[in-house]
Amino acid sequence: MRRRGVALAGAGVFAVALLAGCSGSGSEPDGDDVAAAVSAEAEASASAAASEGAGAVALSAEGLEAVALADGDVVAGGTVTAQVSDRDFPNAGTVVAKKAVCTPLATVQAGSVLGAPVSVVRRMWIGPQETSGADLGADPSDEELAAAALDATTSFVSLASYGQEAAAKAVMAGIGRAVRECAAGGFVYTVAGKDWVKTVKVQKAGVPAGTGGADEVIAANLTVSVDGVSGPVRVVVVREGGTVGYFPATNLASQATGDDFTLPAALVQAQLAKLASVG
Repeated sequence: MRRRGVALAGAGVFAVALLAGCSGSGSEPDGDDVAAAVSAEAEASASAAASEGAGAVALSAEGLEAVALADGDVVAGGTVTAQVSDRDFPNAGTVVAKKAVCTPLATVQAGSVLGAPVSVVRRMWIGPQETSGADLGADPSDEELAAAALDATTSFVSLASYGQEAAAKAVMAGIGRAVRECAAGGFVYTVAGKDWVKTVKVQKAGVPAGTGGADEVIAANLTVSVDGVSGPVRVVVVREGGTVGYFPATNLASQATGDDFTLPAALVQAQLAKLASVG
């Protein structure tokens, strides 16, 4: 059991690397394109923040922690861990797509959050292994355990509380626009100007079951090319008042094979239920 835990933790680390863009695929946008994208996102964020009144009161770091899924929670057969750090993910504003309109979606895909939230809480959900114990035999090796652990869906749940509900709405608007306008041809993005990722396909998806009570929900299916192999990434973003929940997900076995995988609706439902309890 201990070796299985180590293997699953390793899968989570590799999944962070995949979502954050640690691959050499894609072509590098030139400096002018990157500068224009950064400028466009900054202007959009500033405009959104000033466009409406204060709206809902932002949750403090303590308040956000109280409504986040708890360390050790078992949801949809997987386990939630709080053993993650902001240092494991790109800083807000460091993810830039060549097509500026695609930057919000690239940011979510990379595991970061948009805009300038007042507070952020992060979790990682590691789903159950799809490879059963019977498949592994009575005494599997560390190598076999590590390979089996790759066949598990991982989602990085980030809750971001914004100072104005208008800012949270603007975040959702930017993501929704990216899903619509980046569907044709996908996009290329960089993380901190170093790593390049090619998202070759963007498709709007149906929202997860049981999430209709949220203020807003956006879901998209992405196809990412890594070293010439295309595999799926799933993205769900929800808004409840001035708080936005980000759920990018990957399955490393699916990335290697191209096979589909599912982000469980129960994971999003569980987090929404805690958010809805505020106030």
